[in-house]
Amino acid sequence: MSSQRSAASRRSFAGNREGAGFVASLAFVGLASVRDVYLAGLFQRVSPLTVASVAFALCSLVFLPIALGRDPASLRRLLARPRELFWINATSALAWISFFYALRTIEPLLVQILFAGVGPLSVTWIDRWVPGGAATVSLTRVERSLQRGVLAALGFAAVVALSGRSGIGPQPVTTAGLGVALAIVAGVSISVNTTLCRRLNDAGVDPAALMSVRFVGAVVAAAALARELPALLVPGTLAVVVGASLGLIVLPNYVNQVGISLASPLTVRVVLAVGPALTFLLQLADGRLSSSPYSLGAAVLYGVFAIWAALARRRAISRAAFA
Repeated sequence: MSSQRSAASRRSFAGNREGAGFVASLAFVGLASVRDVYLAGLFQRVSPLTVASVAFALCSLVFLPIALGRDPASLRRLLARPRELFWINATSALAWISFFYALRTIEPLLVQILFAGVGPLSVTWIDRWVPGGAATVSLTRVERSLQRGVLAALGFAAVVALSGRSGIGPQPVTTAGLGVALAIVAGVSISVNTTLCRRLNDAGVDPAALMSVRFVGAVVAAAALARELPALLVPGTLAVVVGASLGLIVLPNYVNQVGISLASPLTVRVVLAVGPALTFLLQLADGRLSSSPYSLGAAVLYGVFAIWAALARRRAISRAAFA
């Protein structure tokens, strides 16, 4: 009887963690959609590197005292893994700097589709490539078909951007192509980063500890490349950048880190799939971009296939566990 109660308690704990992770991921999607729409406009007048330097420096300034005060052992466990920490910093820098410049270049909705869409396509080889990643299960025939659907949605989003039918309107193909490429590079980098972060979370590293040192590489890279940091001496500019950084970059990244630490990667990917549709609505409210039925079509197509593919993956893993 006691063993049954213990098993039931473990299932309840796992279910509570998964539910809390789902809520955190859902909150992140809302914050991220606001972030992408607002930053896309801000980046037209402020360099993405300037914002990255401030935002990611604030991540360390805010979370390092929290990590030291709440759970210094967690920070020590993290610092004892210098190889993983290096790659987390490298992939964070590549992902976010590429992502910010993609937002400056093409429609935020399309950036989000390409950025998030690479994850479901790359999950199998990332889990296999990253040591200590989740156990992999061969893709079923249904999953392969669904992943082709996700790939088609990404291709359609790229065509919308390249053909000038997005909410931004016509733009040089080279400019749109650069934006598409940057969004894809950012998506692959953040997928590897998410897998590495989840591995450290499972090893007992607290999200606050990870946030305190995760973006040091991004700060160094952005500050080294930036040419507009003196613009922060203007009080109005400094206030806008700091406010946007705290509310739309630091906070969402922490909420996302909590979601990653609690929920399964598949749950996170399912929730992220609804982001582009929400971003479309926020773009309409913002009014800076026009409404594009092609962009909306790409968002819906991507959302349907991404959610369906993630659920099919969950079923395949469950069947393999009980086989």
